[in-house]
Amino acid sequence: MTVKLEKQFLPDDIYRASQEYWCSLDLQCMIAEKLVSGDFDAAKNMSIDLTKSLHELSKMSDKKHDQDELNTLMDELIQQGVAFELVRRYSHER
Repeated sequence: MTVKLEKQFLPDDIYRASQEYWCSLDLQCMIAEKLVSGDFDAAKNMSIDLTKSLHELSKMSDKKHDQDELNTLMDELIQQGVAFELVRRYSHER
């Protein structure tokens, strides 16, 4: 079963999210193999990489969620007849 990337990530992030997603799955398999073979240091190091990939996926998913919330708010304002201009703020937070 695979995740529907277009539902979880912004279009601009799909390619990178796909890379991180598949990397995460591969790392999970490799970690399991290292655990079975007793190579705990390698498994530990791979788990750090897995955490980094999961962190990136989480950040990209949060961006999509934030954008969806903003779109919903704008739609609600339009339905209420509120006229407004969209001001886009560029932030280095993400």
